[in-house]
Amino acid sequence: MKSLVAVLLAVLLAPCARAEVEASLDLRLVDSNGRNSFLDGGLGKLRFDTDDDGVQLGRARLAWRGSPGGNWHANVDVSAWSLDDHNAIDVTEAWLEWRPVPTSPWRSNLKIGAFYPPISLEHRASGWTNPYTISSSALNTWVGEELRTIGVAYELEHRGIADGGQWDFGAQAAVFGWNDPAGVILAFRGFSLNDRQTPLFGRIGTYAYGYREQRVLFSEIDNRPGYHVGAYAKHDSGLELRALHYDNRADPTVFKPGISDYAWRTRFNSLGARYDGPAGLAIIAQWLKGTTDATPDPTNHWGFETAFVLVAREFFGKHRLALRYDDFKVNPDPVSYWKSEKGHALTLGWTWKLREHVELAGEWLQLNSDVGNREELDEPEKARERSLQLALRLTL
Repeated sequence: MKSLVAVLLAVLLAPCARAEVEASLDLRLVDSNGRNSFLDGGLGKLRFDTDDDGVQLGRARLAWRGSPGGNWHANVDVSAWSLDDHNAIDVTEAWLEWRPVPTSPWRSNLKIGAFYPPISLEHRASGWTNPYTISSSALNTWVGEELRTIGVAYELEHRGIADGGQWDFGAQAAVFGWNDPAGVILAFRGFSLNDRQTPLFGRIGTYAYGYREQRVLFSEIDNRPGYHVGAYAKHDSGLELRALHYDNRADPTVFKPGISDYAWRTRFNSLGARYDGPAGLAIIAQWLKGTTDATPDPTNHWGFETAFVLVAREFFGKHRLALRYDDFKVNPDPVSYWKSEKGHALTLGWTWKLREHVELAGEWLQLNSDVGNREELDEPEKARERSLQLALRLTL
């Protein structure tokens, strides 16, 4: 994968007719009673645990966008999440897109590189960020942690609303590689609610057999391409519907010594609905359900399911309040070493746009979970974790 992204970056950084750079900094004040974080090898569900109280780096980001010429557009997103990461600075997305100017209600685009599959209805801000709450839903936290389309995607759209109709609709298909480990974090740690995105060359610390592991998530193991297909429809009333089927087609019997992991056969379906109304009203509901398998042992099988509902509204032009409820569960094979988990969370978010490039954001989050494997850490299986975060966001 390094050779693929190296070639892509060389193309993206070539001289462009038009180019722009965006920089942002997210600084946090954190108060948390969370269990030992999964990033430190525990089975806590939050990014920041009780040892992380105080000032923390939320994210430092630098993005480059340009037009190499014609109908081609390019993007590179680089971020730092923590100086303790495997790479202090790393790439989260890098792609080229062919997007010709439409001459009819039909338009199409072709995207090549590394980018997010079109699942999230939350992440509508730059850098695949969530404008409503600091921490993402369990569903989209997992998307940011384990999924990236590293390949090519084609999308065909019909812009009926611009042509005087009531509906826009479209379909997308993608073929990708380098996502064979997807599923390992769900199996070993389960779901989490946080805002950290795993970079392309990075690692994510997670619990495994009672100790901490640094997992590689973007690697090709079995040389079998995966795919996802999806569709959407938008009504002029503000309603949007979205569906996606994902299958990385991994062969769970193939082992890669370089990353000490098997390929994980991960498949899921996702459905979502969003409504944008007056006064900045946004209502979002999403659901995802799937399975993942690893190793030749058929008992290394997990089923997973999660859903959330979010309601947000703007007040006085500069303030936004959001409330989200999450539900999630992971069920391993009954005779597996691993035990099931289930949980739910309630998140209250607030943002205040102080001026054009300065924003304050606050979040209160409470997450209740029941994780069977906590007994190995001599911890109660049930936990109620809370966090309070205040973020200062600067953008240039």
